[in-house]
Amino acid sequence: MIVASKEADSGELEGVVARVDAKANFQPVDQIKDMNQLKRDYERLRVGHEFSNYVRLERDLTQLLERILQIAFDLIPCDNGVILLRDPQSGELVIQAMRQRKPGQGKVLVSDTLLKQVEATKQGVLTSDAISDDRFQSSHSIIALGVRSAMAVPLLSGDEVKGVMFLDSRERIAAFVTKDLEVLTAIAAQASVALENSEYARALEHEATQRAQLSRFLSPALVEQAARGALELSKGGALTEITILFSDIRGFTSMSEKMPAQEVVKMLNDYFELMVDIVFEHGGILDKFIGDAIMALFGAPVRRSDDATRAVQAAVKMQQKIVEFNADRVAQGKAPLKAGIGVHTGTVVVGNMGSSKALSYTAIGDGVNLASRLCGLAAADQVVISDECLNKAGRDGFVTETLPPAKVKNREQPVQVYKVLEAL
Repeated sequence: MIVASKEADSGELEGVVARVDAKANFQPVDQIKDMNQLKRDYERLRVGHEFSNYVRLERDLTQLLERILQIAFDLIPCDNGVILLRDPQSGELVIQAMRQRKPGQGKVLVSDTLLKQVEATKQGVLTSDAISDDRFQSSHSIIALGVRSAMAVPLLSGDEVKGVMFLDSRERIAAFVTKDLEVLTAIAAQASVALENSEYARALEHEATQRAQLSRFLSPALVEQAARGALELSKGGALTEITILFSDIRGFTSMSEKMPAQEVVKMLNDYFELMVDIVFEHGGILDKFIGDAIMALFGAPVRRSDDATRAVQAAVKMQQKIVEFNADRVAQGKAPLKAGIGVHTGTVVVGNMGSSKALSYTAIGDGVNLASRLCGLAAADQVVISDECLNKAGRDGFVTETLPPAKVKNREQPVQVYKVLEAL
């Protein structure tokens, strides 16, 4: 088993052979007077070429770190390598990946003082002989492991140290030379870019997944707000007043028994597409599909003063759209659909509910049950709403017909209901 850990030590960093600035500044060729500088710049470009060939856009962080260490081992005569990255919570450098040239060499130790030096200076550091360094005399583990030479370079994002690459050698004193540090610095520069690209790719992938999930029940405008973080879909739920709409196809079971399964699925998909678009157009959200039924919410997660009005207008528009939908079906020799819609305004609990593995943004409470009961009361082609909904929506905005008070389950008193004939 290979173990990597940070070795706590104190004192000034001794035995420093070389330091290299982590930022490469390439000068125009006509300004280069030093052949050694030209060689160093060429080496950086060579490393970059090798790196780009081997380490392409890799979204998996573990795989990316392993590839970075492998190219370091290919180009530098080291025995052990470790990559530490900044923990976003604690802010500490945490070991994320390690590699050994000869498995079974034992524990890999990283000097705390070396890391702090790299963090403070933002420069690569090369030490020649850890065993003879007075600073490590109290570190029996480093002496026992025979660590001779070590290098560390920062992984930079702008001017911020996001991580550190550490390599050591147990073969001989001065196992590394300045050129090795320059090569490792060039690798680190490429690695920093690769890590940023990988993080950005993962963020885009997460955002795309989140958008896809949100688009199932939110309108495009709300999806955009949620993706930007301007809209919070809190877990656990909160008590709030909303308007709930239920729509259900009448006689669906008997209709579907006479149709091939594929045709039933296509019919429902075409129907749901039209209905959900209307819900979104009126500022509602899709809560869920329940078989052939639709449950929609108006007033969550964004609350408006006219949520009830929007809900009833949406219900009327849905019935009108079904008429158009049926005209196409009849023209094709297919049976028309008939739906009943119920709408109620009440106080319910709304929020993300479920397990840690599967959350659903939904509403629960007596108000939801009543809206479902009203949908059950609605005949084909009807929109039935509660007295509370009509009061909130505004009696002047709709032509309604008062229906006899309805006795519904779990309600002691009959519920006053109305049939909506027209939206003005």
